[in-house]
Amino acid sequence: MLAAGQRFLDQELGAARYPDPVHAFVQFLHMAHPGPSIITCTLLRVSSKHCVVQVELARAPAASEDLDSLPVATLGIFTYGDIRKEKGLSQESRSAIGRPPPDRRSECVTIDNPIVNATPVTAKMNWVAPRSPDGLWGHRLGGHNRELWLSFRDGSRISDILHLAYVSDLPLQPPATHIPDFYAKYAISTLCLSIEFKRRPDPSTEWVMIRSNSNKVSNGRYDAALQIFDEKNNLLALSHHVVFTSDLKPRPARM
Repeated sequence: MLAAGQRFLDQELGAARYPDPVHAFVQFLHMAHPGPSIITCTLLRVSSKHCVVQVELARAPAASEDLDSLPVATLGIFTYGDIRKEKGLSQESRSAIGRPPPDRRSECVTIDNPIVNATPVTAKMNWVAPRSPDGLWGHRLGGHNRELWLSFRDGSRISDILHLAYVSDLPLQPPATHIPDFYAKYAISTLCLSIEFKRRPDPSTEWVMIRSNSNKVSNGRYDAALQIFDEKNNLLALSHHVVFTSDLKPRPARM
């Protein structure tokens, strides 16, 4: 959807005028099933620094269906600009977590749980997280703070802002790491998420580290706040999710 919005802007306003997504808000309305889709873009606002585009994704209609009769599955409000031309107020800030990132080679292990191969999206990545003596993932910092290193299994570099959007939806879900076999017991659905892109990743970036935290887990709903860093500890993007969980009903035994 971000790429479609970019192509739409290049066509309507000129190539490379707004080369970067700066912020994305995505609302998930209905299940987006695998298969052909239709993406519709609408220009909402244009200024000298930014433009805002509404992007809708719906299932492609069958021959007997009318596109207008199909519900929008996913709605996005995307802001584009030019990160390299940004200038103005800048201040150094100190992270609430004082410890440096975990060393990927000496403090972490590869997550080989079947859940990381459960979907085509997660199976594209190498998952590396701090060692946990209790068998759970990434409990180095305590609470719901989680740390995860990600890279592409095929050796591709995380070289584009669209890659940051991709990995922003791949955190170690903080509540899940407190419960053994969480994904066999609960279904997870994201209500909405937002992403702010801070800088373009260097084209040679192989690994990124995601720090995620849930401030409140209550009655099946929780937040997941993410920070995405490169290997030099540069902050690349921030993301915030609203997530719902529901109990998975056990399958009836076969006679």
